[in-house]
Amino acid sequence: MDKHPPSLKSLQREVSELTAIYHGRGWTTEATDLESAMTTAGNRILGTDAGSDAVTIMLGELAACVKTWLQAKSWIVAEDLGTLVLNACENLKGEQDLMTMTAMHNLASAYWGRGQLDQAAALASRVTKLRQKILGEEHPQTLTSMTNLASTYRSQGLWGNAQKLDSRIFEMKKKTIGPSHPSTLGSMSNLAISYAHLGRYEEAESIARQLVDLGERELPPTDASLLNWKLTLASTYRDQGRLDSAAKLEHEVVAVSREILGTNNPFTLTCMANLASTYREQGRWSDAERLEKEVVAISETVLGETHPQTLMSISNLASTYRNQGRLEEAKDLGGKATSVMKEVLGERHPHTLVAMADLAVTYQMMRQSPDAEILAVRSLRLMEETIGKDHPHTLSAMANLSFIYQSQSKWDVAGGMAEMVYTRREKAIGMDHPDTVAALDDLRRVAWVEAADQNSQRTLN
Repeated sequence: MDKHPPSLKSLQREVSELTAIYHGRGWTTEATDLESAMTTAGNRILGTDAGSDAVTIMLGELAACVKTWLQAKSWIVAEDLGTLVLNACENLKGEQDLMTMTAMHNLASAYWGRGQLDQAAALASRVTKLRQKILGEEHPQTLTSMTNLASTYRSQGLWGNAQKLDSRIFEMKKKTIGPSHPSTLGSMSNLAISYAHLGRYEEAESIARQLVDLGERELPPTDASLLNWKLTLASTYRDQGRLDSAAKLEHEVVAVSREILGTNNPFTLTCMANLASTYREQGRWSDAERLEKEVVAISETVLGETHPQTLMSISNLASTYRNQGRLEEAKDLGGKATSVMKEVLGERHPHTLVAMADLAVTYQMMRQSPDAEILAVRSLRLMEETIGKDHPHTLSAMANLSFIYQSQSKWDVAGGMAEMVYTRREKAIGMDHPDTVAALDDLRRVAWVEAADQNSQRTLN
């Protein structure tokens, strides 16, 4: 980073160097975009005094180029140029200048697109605080920064942080632009998603139901927002064990998405993956496998082999194989997904932890009990630290670990865990939820074995 305000020549030199790099890589379109931005800026600068005004004009054109690349999801080049623009803006104008804050916002978006979530969160938090201080919390640019920060928290799996911010954004937008504005409704949908991932299903369903009812009254059946809201509502049904309702709604959304957006569209892939998850919950293993194979194949081609959505689809297919008794295939796929997730998302990310817990179950079914226990203990501990002790994923991991201890005849430890799972599920999702019923059955089984063991001991004595 320059220690002094950049001159027009130094800025032009840096951009020319970047252009040459892109030509060298064969990135002709990106190189041409940069050359065009410099030409446009040069034409605008003609007739003006040299100095900071000229540099500002050049930075404005380059910033517009960054925004174009962000919209095209050209994350690498957006990061390259975004870094250059932010450095120049900070040195020329300081961090509290509006142009500098816009540059921060754009670079944070590029980080997010590249999956560099810690960097994205740090920069998004910084620009949010600056805009809150200088522009005020109700300013549209401030709300945009808050929205992007909440989105980054969701990508990191920091659902508590996301929910708090989503709630604040929703209230601010209701106050400033009204409760029926599309942007307000989008924030309302984000809040429902955060509630659902925190296990607050009734609140999530209530919001999603309101959105779907509104959309069905006022929007065409193919509207993207309505499809999103239906998908969110279906997820809350599945989370609550209302599987037939979830499958019906997800099947409807998949059919419309395939027709309108095409199967290769990321949203369509998400819809298909969600429907496959419901099929798994229903025990419809063949239907789940068919759909998951399609999702994996398309995701690897369209999104890339290391994209989080691709990795989750691989982990889901591994789970289906395990439930079909195809344990070697499940182990290979689950191990692959877990390993890459650790590299791409980090070990503490919720997606990684769910994949680890699933892989532990596969090890257990293959009678590799020591490996299963090590992996299950670690995933459970990290879940308790990151998403909380009462989160549904955490309780599922605890139930799986209890099963492992049962297989090792460690009944005291298994019994304590089984009781904890039942108590927490009853409190969080109600005693009639299928997961709570399963936890009660497990608790009774452990208690029966313990009682039988005690009777046997008394008989021997």
